[in-house]
Amino acid sequence: MIVDVHAHLTPEAYLAISGGLGGSFENRFTGHPDVHSLEQRFEQMAQAGVTRQILSPTTAPYCEVEAEAVAAARLVNDSLSAASRANPDLLSFWVSLPLPHVEASMAELARGMDELGAVGVVVGCFCLGESIASPAFEPLYAELERRKGIVFLHPCQNGICSPQVNDWGLTVCAGASMEDSVAAMHLIAAGIPSRYPAVRFIVPHFGGIMPMLLNRLDGQMPQASLAEKPSVTARRFYYDTVGWGSRAALLAAVEAFGAAQIVTGSDYPVLLRHESYKQTFDNIRDSGLPDDVIAQILGNAEMLMAGARRKGGDEA
Repeated sequence: MIVDVHAHLTPEAYLAISGGLGGSFENRFTGHPDVHSLEQRFEQMAQAGVTRQILSPTTAPYCEVEAEAVAAARLVNDSLSAASRANPDLLSFWVSLPLPHVEASMAELARGMDELGAVGVVVGCFCLGESIASPAFEPLYAELERRKGIVFLHPCQNGICSPQVNDWGLTVCAGASMEDSVAAMHLIAAGIPSRYPAVRFIVPHFGGIMPMLLNRLDGQMPQASLAEKPSVTARRFYYDTVGWGSRAALLAAVEAFGAAQIVTGSDYPVLLRHESYKQTFDNIRDSGLPDDVIAQILGNAEMLMAGARRKGGDEA
């Protein structure tokens, strides 16, 4: 069973709000409207052999004004919850949080998971320019530790706040993967995965440049306050398979992290401008990896989510 952990459904009413705030939202909409009906989506899922998508918006509801952030988060969470409950065998969703407002985010996390049925939380790689490993956000990780929760990271399209990226038109094509890598390294440097070991993190796009950095992190990252080598922590993260058809990226991630840490993702519907939904997963099937490794990669996300459901039941 293939579960797509990286699929987008952005309600029109939510897009209208994010556009109307003049850019105060993080990760403003980047021109990839979800033009497909749910019926078309489900047909494409069947063709690709995907049994479930876990939905998130393309745009994070991060806003300086707390009331506006809360309203936006509630709107998108209510919408994705309604879609999931109407199609429980095909759709689930990640709850979005009204960061940087921590108390409001704690309330929305509880509402999303306990009332709306979210399977975990989506967190932007940055929050209005602030690292997600900032001490201010640690209450969220403590609560997710209590819940044994899953965090799906997603780029904010801020080009790691660098004019060397953004002024050269590289914000989306390269900056997104840089965000993935920097966010993962911030979490490692802050020791968050070691202090909250029950929280599972999914890093998108094969972790960006992370597969190439593990030895260097062990050799050059400051480690005086770390409980383990950076490479050990990195190999406890999960990494999704959104790679724009790059076999090299897939092979590097498998070599660096191990096949057990690779979970299926598509960036639906963004990659439909590059390849069909079926092709996204055929890239894994046709990668030349051993059959048992391919089967493991295609099934990892389902096992991860099944484990999350069991642990959620234990909590209850």
